[in-house]
Amino acid sequence: MSFDTTGLVAYVNGEYKPLSEASVSIFDHGFLYGDGVFEGMRVFDGGLFRAELHMARIARSARSLGLAMPVDGDEIVSIIGEVVRRSDLRDAHVRPIITRGFGGPGIDPRLCPVPSLIVSAYPFPPFLGADPIKLFTSAIVRKAPRSLGAHVKSLNYLDAIVAKQQAGELGVHDAVMLDSLGAVAECTGANLFIVVGDTLVTPTTRAALPGITRRTVLEIAAEQGIDAEERDVWPMELHAADGAFVCGSGAGVVPIGSFDGRPVTYPHHPLIERIQEAYREKTRDAAYRTELYAAA
Repeated sequence: MSFDTTGLVAYVNGEYKPLSEASVSIFDHGFLYGDGVFEGMRVFDGGLFRAELHMARIARSARSLGLAMPVDGDEIVSIIGEVVRRSDLRDAHVRPIITRGFGGPGIDPRLCPVPSLIVSAYPFPPFLGADPIKLFTSAIVRKAPRSLGAHVKSLNYLDAIVAKQQAGELGVHDAVMLDSLGAVAECTGANLFIVVGDTLVTPTTRAALPGITRRTVLEIAAEQGIDAEERDVWPMELHAADGAFVCGSGAGVVPIGSFDGRPVTYPHHPLIERIQEAYREKTRDAAYRTELYAAA
């Protein structure tokens, strides 16, 4: 699968460049050691969705690593707008990245006096599609919270990559990952919900990223009077769920059709369809958007 960069622009450390020419040094510690943080954001019809929450999260991630923000969140949003407009995109996935910066070999962060900032934007349909997906439970364990906190959206995704590789080799769409206690954490790049009766249930964020879409779903549930619980979810509960879905900025809200070869009772559960519709409405609601194009 090729990635067409024609006409796309990226920002790298103060310069706007064709995406195909954008690069950092091989001695940038983001490249060498995964020493950095990022966000995955969405633009829907020219509006950046929930920018303030993403900027707050990347700032928390950076603080957790003792990583200096090269500019503040408002300036990053301004850069995102310029990248999107120069790339002539109305619907896009956006990825701001902050790395420790150039420092040469050696993991000591004191070797890197200036952090790097990279922003890219590109067309990106929901990466899991729209139809009910098949999942399996991976033996790869999420490292958090005994290693790096789950709230840190870092550049190191190796555990998720290996689990995703397993899913591909088994012919399913994605993997469910467990935490160190054996409870469900999340999928490789999305949070997970199950429907138990009339209640939405989602794992805690002990070992799962506190996703912006996850938060939006919980807000929708509160607004619509849908019972929702955040608690430990155990693997056998997945097999008994009435319905289930994954959610994330890159995935949207996608129903799950089966876990480990066992079908979900209602892959098109009406509660999930309500959440999907409400989420679509939120992405078009001016209260949740930062408009990147001037009104005509």
